[in-house]
Amino acid sequence: MKPKIVILCSSFAPFMSGAEFFIKETVERLNQQYDFTVITSRFQRALPKKEEMFGCSVKRIGWGLPLGLDKFCFMFASPFVALRCKPAIVHSVMESYAGIALIILRWFSKKIPTILTLQCGDLDHPKKQKKIPHWLWRRIHTTPDYITAISSFLAKRAERLRGRAKNILVIPNGFDLREVPQKEKAIIERIVCVARLSWEKGLEYLIAALPKIRQAFPSAHLVLVGDGPEREKLQNLVGRLNFQEAVQFKGFLPHQDALKEISQGEVFVCPSLAEGLGNVFLEAQACGTPVVGTNVGGIPDIIQDGFNGLLIPAQNSQAIVEAVMKIFKDKNLAQQFTQNALNTVQRFTWSNIVRQIDDLYQTILNN
Repeated sequence: MKPKIVILCSSFAPFMSGAEFFIKETVERLNQQYDFTVITSRFQRALPKKEEMFGCSVKRIGWGLPLGLDKFCFMFASPFVALRCKPAIVHSVMESYAGIALIILRWFSKKIPTILTLQCGDLDHPKKQKKIPHWLWRRIHTTPDYITAISSFLAKRAERLRGRAKNILVIPNGFDLREVPQKEKAIIERIVCVARLSWEKGLEYLIAALPKIRQAFPSAHLVLVGDGPEREKLQNLVGRLNFQEAVQFKGFLPHQDALKEISQGEVFVCPSLAEGLGNVFLEAQACGTPVVGTNVGGIPDIIQDGFNGLLIPAQNSQAIVEAVMKIFKDKNLAQQFTQNALNTVQRFTWSNIVRQIDDLYQTILNN
């Protein structure tokens, strides 16, 4: 009989982002060795409470309530649904709702081994940090038996809160090289960013950099792929700068189409204020597009400044101007970044990442 592993995550398919893809790849690639059940929030009444997908059972908690209220139902109910599954391991993914669910589960069972995967870089930003009581933040990190973090930045946070480095592993999110399109000829002076249009991506600093960039490169233009709560604010900023012809808001695109947009860029820029890892930089590197990112969160795990891209300070439009112009002016440097990045991306393939998760599961089961 295969060992039973329950994964807790407040969001899952069809709502897919970094954490959800991590779960999908794990259960798809390891379902021959383990019997997986994913417990998540329902969000929409049209979604079934139970179904099979990706080689695992999915159980959704809630009634499709508005305003994300199903996440709170998930937080309190998922521990009991998990316990009824009689798991060999409970693996929570993301430190917010699923992290609190693990605390509740621990109150009722101290014997089941537990793992928490840290994914959220924005929770360390002062804008978000003050919303979580320190005692709860600490408890989320001290409750699990093991912690995996998608970046060294998040691992250091866990070590600081736990007071020890034992049982903390850095296992990043990965990506599938098979999805990367063949490199297209870059459109001259095209800047591309694929990101959620929200505060933590710092996109106003990128837009504010355009006037100076266009003084030196009049054909320079920005393509923004993604949607989010800051869209209207960003569009208004573009209007005030009278740069409507220089900025394209593409909205949300399917993943393959987004990768194609990246592949057509002469440079990829995402000036994040907070970031757990920044998988989109890996995707840009795999597409053969030079990258510029901020020196925050887990981004330095991917970008080695001056070797496979450029790191700049956050909240700094002038730094964006200088980095973009450096790449536009020096084609040899851009080519050097692209070549060096190919070695970087090999470390982040899903086959390598899931192998590390399997090793952790085996370590726990053997103990």
